[in-house]
Amino acid sequence: MIRKLINRFIQKSGVATPDKWLKDSQGVESSWAGIEITGEGALASSTVAACCRLLSESVASLPLHVYRRTDNGKVRAADHPLYSLLHDKPNAYMTSYAWRASMMASVLLTGNSYTVIERDLQGRIIALWPLNSRDVTLKAEGGELFYEVYTRGDRRRYDFPDVLHIKGPSLDGLTGLSIIKLARQGIGLDLAMSQHGSSYFKNNATPTAYVTTPLAMSDKAKFQFLDYLMQRFGGAKNAGKIPILENGMEIKTVSFSPEDSQFLQSRQFSVQDVCRWFKVSPHLVGDPSRLAYASSEAEFNAYLVHSLSPWLVNIQSEMNCTLLADDPQHIVEFDPNGMARGSQVERYAAYEKGLGGPNPWLTVADVRAAENLPFLPGTDQIPQKRDPNAIAA
Repeated sequence: MIRKLINRFIQKSGVATPDKWLKDSQGVESSWAGIEITGEGALASSTVAACCRLLSESVASLPLHVYRRTDNGKVRAADHPLYSLLHDKPNAYMTSYAWRASMMASVLLTGNSYTVIERDLQGRIIALWPLNSRDVTLKAEGGELFYEVYTRGDRRRYDFPDVLHIKGPSLDGLTGLSIIKLARQGIGLDLAMSQHGSSYFKNNATPTAYVTTPLAMSDKAKFQFLDYLMQRFGGAKNAGKIPILENGMEIKTVSFSPEDSQFLQSRQFSVQDVCRWFKVSPHLVGDPSRLAYASSEAEFNAYLVHSLSPWLVNIQSEMNCTLLADDPQHIVEFDPNGMARGSQVERYAAYEKGLGGPNPWLTVADVRAAENLPFLPGTDQIPQKRDPNAIAA
């Protein structure tokens, strides 16, 4: 009886198949194409790497500010202790750009990003330390949630409010799902086709052209003829020269086979499939043949609205709930205007409408701030409304 219970426990726990639980612990996912995929291993796919780099660099390069709520809206709170951590340097070893880029990459590749919040004796946040998501587990005990970090034989516990947890798509709202895991079939196909293409070109013995002749030739004569062709007509310096053939000889080229064409089409499809999972247009990751909108500008605006904005809202919402939980007078927000500035002509036309239309809503100070110019006294007043029927003197 005891032996049966032990065997049942072994089967359920997965100890009997160590390769399975070892793969699970390392985040290894199998695909139908026979390729085993991990978060970092998926970066071998150029499409995955390009999508991750595009989103990570976008999030990292946008200005991130702390604002103070006022009766008239919000103003930038550069004097807040959290401002310099988020905008400049979260800890002693990283810039804000490096921290946010690694945070976003972790979310995209593993589904979660964890940052330990270091506080002083007064409870003020003094540093933010990123963790390897593979080392972190969210657990529940006594009705409370906490994070357990196990690395190099050291096990640490952090309370739920002491960790900034950015999640990807989630079913329970507590932990995120890995895009790599969800898209493992498409990524596996992309990697398998890359391996096939590399193997094909490495071992390919298909000639680009061949010579036919009605006469029989000895091996020696064949080699002599080929040497003659290569010396007289091979290489860039001999390009364009016309060979003279005798005895009914003909040179024929090997055309592109239907199988080769189908392989290239499949490669293009795999790029589109991976991009679909990341909500990124193929045009933005180096596939100019897949322009979904009428212009590159419309394509980029669609990226800002549909791809990047949901991530920005997700990240700043988690920051507000965790970093500013006890400070409702302040909020954290990204400033996406830096990526959507447009050309100088377009910006100046928009400023002119905001300053001089029938209902002006911009001040000269607003325009100068948008153009990174210093403030000038007396420029922070909205111009008076203009009568559209008035005739200029």
